[in-house]
Amino acid sequence: MYNTTHRQKPQVSDNTTTPGGESRRAAQKRHRVAVTFWVIGLIIFVISCLIIHFHPQPYPFDLAATQTVQSLHPWPWVNTVIEFPSTLNDPLPSIVALGVWFFAMLLIGLAFRSKGKSPARWLLSAVFLLLAVMCSAGLNVVIDDLVARPRPDPHIEPIHVYTPIVPFPTYPSGHTEHDVAFYGFLLYLSFTRPVREWRYRWLLIPLQLYALFDILAIGYSRVLEGDHWLTDVLGGYLEGALYLLFFIFLYRWTTDLLAQRRARKIAKHPAMAHNG
Repeated sequence: MYNTTHRQKPQVSDNTTTPGGESRRAAQKRHRVAVTFWVIGLIIFVISCLIIHFHPQPYPFDLAATQTVQSLHPWPWVNTVIEFPSTLNDPLPSIVALGVWFFAMLLIGLAFRSKGKSPARWLLSAVFLLLAVMCSAGLNVVIDDLVARPRPDPHIEPIHVYTPIVPFPTYPSGHTEHDVAFYGFLLYLSFTRPVREWRYRWLLIPLQLYALFDILAIGYSRVLEGDHWLTDVLGGYLEGALYLLFFIFLYRWTTDLLAQRRARKIAKHPAMAHNG
């Protein structure tokens, strides 16, 4: 899957560069900025949970947003396309989709191993994808229960609910959070170095475009279906972004440690460099 006409020597980290050859000082600066924004986002999310907990009723702009979206009447196929991410995000389809991606990455790792190359990167990607999605889903359930905001009810509010009414709390939106964490992590992986160097990486463009569409459409579809208020969706986007950035940080930290370990081994045993 890689071009073999030119092999780059593995980067060896020192006090000024990372294993990937980046400036360590610049990387640390970016990390500090990212952590600062992440903490600010976390504070905003916690405050929003408290506000919604003590004021669970929909806000005027929540009701206006749902009524506006539901009053639009585009061609029937438009709403069908927009609602597809919600359908794919139902429990059974989402589990199947996660399983397909997880085992696909494991198979790619095994293919690398069969060619004498290291499968570590692909195995690590599979494990972190599973962790990111499962852990974020579990935390979302806990937060939903703590906030305890009732779902939209067409018998109380002048809206339509086009899905079966379920007795689960609604803030933040689990569908939205799930898609940001799931497809966001897949998007991130698709731009990492091993994938960028794949000669057939253009085959991933349709999947990347779908991931972007899914992340953008899921929030709109939840409001369109009447299953969530606008504030639920916004909370889901923020929650999903927090989980996504956290697991990307853990993934990069882990791969950095593995790269340093491999660089030290190669320094002692240069023949290992020919094993990929």
